[in-house]
Amino acid sequence: MNFGPSPYFAKKGTTSYGYFRLSTEEQSVEDTKQKDPKKKTSIKRQIKEVQDALKAQGIPPIKPENMFVDIASGTKEDRTGWKAAREAAMASKGRAFIVVKDPSRWARNVDAAVAAWKPLKERGIPVYAAVTGIQTGTAQDLRPSENFFFLLNSGFAAQTSEVQQKKAMSGVSRQKEEGAFPAKGTSIFPFAQRDPLLIFLENRALQSEPRGVPNLKRMIEAGSNPNGTSFAGAQALLKRENARLAKLTPEAHQEWVDFRQRMRERLLRIGSDPWAPKGADAGKPDFRANALYRMTGLYLKDPDQHPMPSEDFLDDVEKNFVMFLSDKDKKRRGKRRV
Repeated sequence: MNFGPSPYFAKKGTTSYGYFRLSTEEQSVEDTKQKDPKKKTSIKRQIKEVQDALKAQGIPPIKPENMFVDIASGTKEDRTGWKAAREAAMASKGRAFIVVKDPSRWARNVDAAVAAWKPLKERGIPVYAAVTGIQTGTAQDLRPSENFFFLLNSGFAAQTSEVQQKKAMSGVSRQKEEGAFPAKGTSIFPFAQRDPLLIFLENRALQSEPRGVPNLKRMIEAGSNPNGTSFAGAQALLKRENARLAKLTPEAHQEWVDFRQRMRERLLRIGSDPWAPKGADAGKPDFRANALYRMTGLYLKDPDQHPMPSEDFLDDVEKNFVMFLSDKDKKRRGKRRV
């Protein structure tokens, strides 16, 4: 079975087209302030993840003029950016392929997804999910198993998006009542060179190989620093994430990973990480970051037991952070006002 990028992806004369999507519900406060879609923080982060993944696989980066963006739901078929990306790829004279971060960035509607890729596949243009490492294949390069997994990932996203939104909204009041995470919490590494979690998820198959676990821990340590995790911290990460993966369905885990990424972006924008590892860059102290950690800690630690906080709720926490601080933080803040 063939999996991953086709050999010609890295060859001269092949053109890559990038498609990046952010739904309106996923936008942070900072994203809504930026009118240019390509300059939105979440989109820039998405582009960087894709470019980093391509570089790691020996594939040339996507040229800026070949990048297309939509701020729209993945269930919407008539997306301007997607239509432009498809038309550009179809008009390409040589070999071409379309790159997305993962299948859910491409579509959250299975019927629309199949209809969208049909002319591309017939033309010999696959859609490649760079971070996930799977593609649709083409009529000339049949990849039935990989094609199935690609479609399955889109299907999971379609099935859970509405359910997760309802769950998030209904859980807001309960999240407020439960107060929030009682412990200190664990850093999600907003200042790391690369998120240790993503390095683990992309390479977790190494765990089954001889000496795989030590090698994976070294890979996580080296890839995430500066401001990442230590070798010992990587061991703790492996233990936590393997346990989490065992509890969650693939779609629920992806929802959790996406939420965690949006939280990292908030902390990076604020410029503060209260729980940064010793010796790492923590930015400047900011009580907004403390409040956000406090009100998301339950879900970040045990997503199988607690609802995902909505973006509206996190906007409220960030704006009215004082009411969400612990008693200890309120005392530390004293009479200062922000």
